Amino acid sequence: MAVLTAIEFGWWIIAWRAGIAPVPFVGTYLTLTFAGLAMILAARVGLRMGRPAPSWPAIIAGTLLVAVGASLFLPLKYAIPAEIPFWLDRPLMVAERALFGDDPWLLLDRILGWATRPIDWLYGCWLPTQLLVMFSVMLSRPSPAKSRALIAYSLGWFVLGTVAAALLSSAGPIFFDRAFGSADFSALDHALRARGAWVAIAESDRMWASTGMERPGLVAGISAMPSIHVAISLWVVLATQQMKPKFAPMAWAYFVLIWIGSVQLGWHYVSDGLAGALGMWVIWRLVGMWIGVSGEHRPTRQSVYGTRTVSRASDNRSG
Repeated sequence: MAVLTAIEFGWWIIAWRAGIAPVPFVGTYLTLTFAGLAMILAARVGLRMGRPAPSWPAIIAGTLLVAVGASLFLPLKYAIPAEIPFWLDRPLMVAERALFGDDPWLLLDRILGWATRPIDWLYGCWLPTQLLVMFSVMLSRPSPAKSRALIAYSLGWFVLGTVAAALLSSAGPIFFDRAFGSADFSALDHALRARGAWVAIAESDRMWASTGMERPGLVAGISAMPSIHVAISLWVVLATQQMKPKFAPMAWAYFVLIWIGSVQLGWHYVSDGLAGALGMWVIWRLVGMWIGVSGEHRPTRQSVYGTRTVSRASDNRSG
């Protein structure tokens, strides 16, 4: 987390000096992040889950890094069109219309139009949901599974949400007409308003209004490919399967609904979700291989308080 945050900071300095990235809202994100930590701690007390296993210095350091990294993510995302203008939208639109026979959002609207409003609210709650899951992982006992989850989470945000998003610069269906001066997705706006998807409408309007502002608000920055919503939702699945497998079916349902919502609400093309999911899966696998090479998963016997670890070979020698 510290290494990636340092890289993001250097990237932001360059973009800020070039006049294409605003100043990050560090104080606001610190407040929001520590509020999320407090909510998880309160939930643990309420559910009698016991005290957090990591030390408080580790918890505070991790929370600070999440807050600073999140505050840098927004201006870096905001700077994408100035660094690399949107170029991938039209090829994706043409390819998906040819593949599906129509716009994927329209096909979903015909099937799930009745569920647009709850899907819109669920999608709007994605950020606090993934933060609560991340803090639950951070407060768990030290283990290779925890290391894998936190490293994959950090890499997912950086590699997919920042680097890949810049290289694959695109706006998404909900911004297509405003970005390119067309009417290719005019029906999408009418459908969202008719279905009552007010979260998507309000958020997209605020994000578009922020373009070109010297000091945009917290809702700013446009990027579609790959979908970080889908990528992190898959991370929730993978982390849950490894650390709390009994909740895996719920996590899978959440992942599927977020991917459906990302397309039906017009935020993303189907390809964006596929790229995000595949990217996170590759990151998860590579981090698992790296954790394995480091030897963290070797058979060990750990004391109750986690203060010492003795190998099985040592146990045998000691009789």
